[in-house]
Amino acid sequence: MGWGHEPHEGWADEKLPDGRWLGPTRRGDDPDAVAYRAVCSCGWRSEREHEVPPRPADVPRGERGVPYGPAYDAWIAALEAADGACWEDWNAEHFEPLLGYEPHTQLILGRSDGGARHFLDGRPVRAGSALELLLADGTWLRVRYEWSWQPDRAPTAYAALGLPKPAEGLVDPSLVSFELPARAVLRWPQERP
Repeated sequence: MGWGHEPHEGWADEKLPDGRWLGPTRRGDDPDAVAYRAVCSCGWRSEREHEVPPRPADVPRGERGVPYGPAYDAWIAALEAADGACWEDWNAEHFEPLLGYEPHTQLILGRSDGGARHFLDGRPVRAGSALELLLADGTWLRVRYEWSWQPDRAPTAYAALGLPKPAEGLVDPSLVSFELPARAVLRWPQERP
């Protein structure tokens, strides 16, 4: 139906001309909405409304009765933009805060004198930096950070695999690499006892 998963599934609720909100179900004979707002199945409701324009009158229809044309396309685009704005409200005001991510544990893309760069806990992350990645079992994995400096590409983490005791110091450990997801929880390396 909407965004997310129960018990936090969001959608763009529709405000009718008489001021009522439709809720999760629209019937074919319901009048067109005058505004949208983000709501969630848990009961949360955004205070922000996004007005939508009225349906254009006298639009041409195809042989199957389907409306088309620039005015109709512009109206659909406005509805989609209002729906997208509702998703942004739901995600930023309601859903993201529920997840418990702290900005200081995330890679934040910013700029430095040299151009685009990631920052972690306010410090610039340079190619080859050692970071620690939180795993599902609560342990931290030391990884090496690399990035192509292309804002549309995720950084890569490299982790060294273990070696049998006799091989330690004689051969370099194999490396595995993977893209760091946007929600990866990271920290600067901690002192080990």
